[in-house]
Amino acid sequence: MLRPRERTLATPYFPVGGPVPAADLVGRETYLRRLIERLEDGQHVLISGPRRIGKTSIIIEALRRLRRHGAYTAYVDCLGATDIRGLGERLADAVLQNLSGVERSFEQAKAIAAGMQPTVKVKYEHVELALQLARETNAQRFFEGALDLAQGLAKRSGKRVVVVLDEFQAAGRLGPRVFDVMRTRFQAHRGVSYAFLGSEQGILEELFSAKGHAFYRFAVPLDLTDAGGHRFGIDPDDWLEYLKAKFAAKKMTIDDASVDRLLDATGGHPQDTMQVCAALYYLMRDAGSRSVTPDLLEVAYEQAMRELERPFALHWTELGSHKYLQQVAKRIAHRAVLYAADADGGAVPRPEVLRALAALQERGLAVRLGRGRYDFVEPMFGEYVRRLDEGLMSPGTLPAR
Repeated sequence: MLRPRERTLATPYFPVGGPVPAADLVGRETYLRRLIERLEDGQHVLISGPRRIGKTSIIIEALRRLRRHGAYTAYVDCLGATDIRGLGERLADAVLQNLSGVERSFEQAKAIAAGMQPTVKVKYEHVELALQLARETNAQRFFEGALDLAQGLAKRSGKRVVVVLDEFQAAGRLGPRVFDVMRTRFQAHRGVSYAFLGSEQGILEELFSAKGHAFYRFAVPLDLTDAGGHRFGIDPDDWLEYLKAKFAAKKMTIDDASVDRLLDATGGHPQDTMQVCAALYYLMRDAGSRSVTPDLLEVAYEQAMRELERPFALHWTELGSHKYLQQVAKRIAHRAVLYAADADGGAVPRPEVLRALAALQERGLAVRLGRGRYDFVEPMFGEYVRRLDEGLMSPGTLPAR
């Protein structure tokens, strides 16, 4: 049985807003090979980088290839769990699915453990691994048992088991010692590799790199934004090859100069570049155009800006709830001196500027380029802030759904 993420579903021609198919993972092949090799060798990895640059898409493709190589895999999104039992059940479901091919297999294990008939066709041997766990009523013991299921599967099958914990930082909010318990169990496992990723880059990197934290030096960081020395880890030549082939498949053309202008506008940010390309493709298709022109590209960029205005406005509103964040963000957007007096003659105290910069980086919104130099991870968000500051956009008006 195919897993839900492996079924062939229709996707937008330029996919945006979620994990993308393998064919649309631009410039990621070298990174994927490194990631898979490390996981197959038994190393634990931290896939680091800001939000919306393709971390989840890459790990889903890596898991697909690992299964083809004979490994068992488990993907767990920690974000939706509200307590440690809920997180444990998610992990149990993901591990058992390797044997049963059925989603929510742990529900069937609980039914069998209670002497009832499962609601779907699941064999006893498919859930036998978790039957004792299904009878556990103590939340802490249940959680620890669920953490050990991957080790049990590896020992029973003789296969490598790769466990992915997405939005891993969210697990730490489920209790004061959750990370300590997880580290204690994971470090004793053999035949299991762990991959960690999440959208709060600063929190994750501190968890794995700062002394005194539970996962200090537990995983090898593989920075997605610096692979090959290119911003976001993608060589502009890979974008050029991908975009030319993508438009050519629809009997359209885009020249080198247009690709350069596009990447200058988006900074090569994966999701934002796809957003502009999607707007451009549908604009050309509806107009019957066959070649990208500067005017079409400009219209597509403005359309993408309108589509991104809602998430950008939410970011901006959240920054307004913290002192000085919006003020410092405006200075970054205008490439102004960060410690200079503002238009009213007031200067932001240096310690406050430093705190604001740290907060913007922790949120995955800003990146340090050098001494006293910062930029937004998404150049289009920087453009949004500039327009907002110049009165070209209203921060209080969100576009209609």
